[in-house]
Amino acid sequence: MSDNGKAVTGGVAVSGSIEARVKHNMAGLHIAGARFFAAKATDIESALLAAAPGGEADGAAQRAYAVGAVVLAGMGLEACINEVYLDACDKNMQKLAGLDGREASLLAEWWIEIEPRPALLKYQHALLLLGREEFPRGLTPYQEADSLIRLRNALAHYKPEWDDSLDVHADLLARLTGKFALNPLATGAHLWFPHQCLGSGCAHWAVDTAEAFVREFCTRLGIKKRI
Repeated sequence: MSDNGKAVTGGVAVSGSIEARVKHNMAGLHIAGARFFAAKATDIESALLAAAPGGEADGAAQRAYAVGAVVLAGMGLEACINEVYLDACDKNMQKLAGLDGREASLLAEWWIEIEPRPALLKYQHALLLLGREEFPRGLTPYQEADSLIRLRNALAHYKPEWDDSLDVHADLLARLTGKFALNPLATGAHLWFPHQCLGSGCAHWAVDTAEAFVREFCTRLGIKKRI
C-alpha cells in the first residue's frame, strides 16, 4: 500500500473507494424509548402521590409520558415486522438466523404485496407463509397486541366523544378494563379515556404487550429475538 492510499499491484497503482451501505432498524429503539417513558410516568406519579396531587403542569407531564409510551410501543410493534420482511429482501441471514434461504426468499417475494397491510396481519402472514402456527386471534398475546394498536390509533387520530355517546372510547374501555392499574391522579369524575386510562399502569402494559408479542412471534417463526 503506497503512502497516498493507492494499492500497488505488479508495479501498477490502482486507486478507488469503497462505499458501505448502512441502514438502521428502529424497533428496539422504539421499545427502549417506550420503557423510558413508562418509568418517567411512574416517577412523576410516585412523587405527586407522596406530596399529595400537585398542579396541572405536573399531571400533564405524567400523561405526556404515558401517551409517549403507548405510541412508541405501537411504533415498535409495527417497525419490527417491517424490519423482518426487509431483512429478507436484503438476504440478511444473520438477522434471520433460524430461517433457510428459501424461507427468506418467500418473505421477500411477498413484501410488496403485504407492505400496505395492517401490522398484525403482516405477522400472521409471515407465520402462515412459512408454515408456522398462527396466533389465535381471540387469545393473548394477539388480543393484547390488537388492543395496543387500537389504543395507539385512538391517540394518534384522536376524535373527542361525548360521555353519553361513546363509540371508539367505549370499545377501548371494554378491551382494557382490568388490564392495568388506572391513573391514580385521575378521579372517578374524569373520563375513563383519556384521563383514567393514561397513567403509568397503561404505559407499562403497552411496553410489556409489545415485547411479549414480538418475542412470541420470533419463537413461532424460529428466529432469534428482535427486541
